[in-house]
Amino acid sequence: MSAKHHLHIAASIPPHLTPGEVIAALQDHNTTLSLQALTTGHEKLPNTAPETLKDTYWFPTDLNPVHTYSVTECVTILPGVGQMGRKNITFPSCFQNIPSGVKSRADVSGVTVRAEYRVIRGGMESEVDGEGQGIGDAEWVLVEDAEVSCSWWMMPFVKGKMELAHRDICRKVIEKVEMQRRQIYLAQSVGRSLQVDSASATQAEAVAPEQQVAELYAPGSQKIFYA
Repeated sequence: MSAKHHLHIAASIPPHLTPGEVIAALQDHNTTLSLQALTTGHEKLPNTAPETLKDTYWFPTDLNPVHTYSVTECVTILPGVGQMGRKNITFPSCFQNIPSGVKSRADVSGVTVRAEYRVIRGGMESEVDGEGQGIGDAEWVLVEDAEVSCSWWMMPFVKGKMELAHRDICRKVIEKVEMQRRQIYLAQSVGRSLQVDSASATQAEAVAPEQQVAELYAPGSQKIFYA
């Protein structure tokens, strides 16, 4: 008998960020892949398994292609014994871009995790509550709806690992977008500063030939000229 567990997370998008910036970050699949707590590496695969494409969870795959990655996670099997209690597992993880964000599916050893990340409008009439992250009257909200399915006897272990891997992704995505925004602003500021310095130097060079040579006399010695 199989069992399912659902996880709903929401995080408010600051007003200085646009929905498009957050969606663009989600659709760069490296974002969510690298921000999961258990992931240690990933690489893109050339194709997606045909049986995975048959999942009705996906949007039409002819319009929205599905991309697959080989993902490696480090999972603690036996706590308290350090490295000996950890195991590296590798499995396929699929992503599909959708208008509001991205859908994903991962399959490993009889466990299937589906997670959908969407940027939606908030506000008083459509307030979304994140688990442990009340977002109040946010204009735009990043929401993750995740579902894990597996055998009932595995669920207590799988549920905890799934929540550990996913609980902070929405917050981390927004933090990453903010960091990228600051980096762009800093680069633009440095570029403008260099342009101003270059223009000032050019003006100084143009004025210099027109200046007269000043003669300064040093007592008891020869004349010293400064151009």
